[in-house]
Amino acid sequence: MIYLVGIDLGGTFIKTAIVSHEGELIKKIEIPSEKEKGPDGVIANIIRSVRLAVSEAGTGTNAISAIGIGSPGPIDTKRGIVGRAINLPGWVNIPLRDRIQEVFDIPANLENDANAMAYAEYWKGAGRNAEIMLAYTLGTGVGGGIIIEGKLIRGATGCAGELGHMTIVPDGDLCPCGNRGCLEAYASANSLVRRTLEKIKQGANTILKEWIAEGKTLTSKLIDDARRSGDAFAGMVMREAGTYLGLGMSVVVAVLNPDVIVVGGGMMKAGEIFLEPAREEVKRRVFAEHSQNLKIVAAELGNDAGVIGAAGLLIERGIVP
Repeated sequence: MIYLVGIDLGGTFIKTAIVSHEGELIKKIEIPSEKEKGPDGVIANIIRSVRLAVSEAGTGTNAISAIGIGSPGPIDTKRGIVGRAINLPGWVNIPLRDRIQEVFDIPANLENDANAMAYAEYWKGAGRNAEIMLAYTLGTGVGGGIIIEGKLIRGATGCAGELGHMTIVPDGDLCPCGNRGCLEAYASANSLVRRTLEKIKQGANTILKEWIAEGKTLTSKLIDDARRSGDAFAGMVMREAGTYLGLGMSVVVAVLNPDVIVVGGGMMKAGEIFLEPAREEVKRRVFAEHSQNLKIVAAELGNDAGVIGAAGLLIERGIVP
């Protein structure tokens, strides 16, 4: 049998999997990225991870038909270049696809990691059979992807689907991208922490004050822990982030009229606390015809989405049949 390799490159870990042409996960491994070693060191670890995954799966390198890679940052998908990966020091204009292709002498493909997640959810997850699907990833930042009739929308320069960098508040909070008022500045884990801390300093009544005084670090998980313990303030700030998410969604819904929106990422461990206000905000802001059949649902594939999507996009692009 012939298999695909899917790689999910992150600032902390490299996830690598052997995946069947039908999307079945055969074997998945995870090793440290060691980003402090720079691009050459990380690429050496990517190569090592592929060899390790093949070895542990028992497939042999000859059984691998192609390698798909999902990477953070703006990606030149046509030339296989990582333009700029903020969380990987020194990663500017790195020809990652060709570096991997040359070592293994088989076809490789490079995509944005959020696009890989989006395609995985369309192919094997919560967006199966969707005609038009949007995907959001809520984590340190806010990523996105757009699938129309089975095709990933990459855009003229490979940068389509940056749903986290739509301006939703003119001249609003500063986003890490340098713009003000981006969705990421209002609906990411980092922004949730920052905005929560601002409200605490302004005198908000919450158990989080005590926890911080005890030496606990304020994280999105700690905020959710407070909500689950019955803290009304924590629930309010999380619902507020969900409302902003819905505000961003409503703009894209009005333009593309999707039938499914899938939301994944680490913050979705909190579940419906984000999705309920997002649904309400979308319904409030768009035509009834836009929202009446629209499903806004949690992603299904979790941490496997990146590797499955990176592999699946090899088929979507026609690199392998």
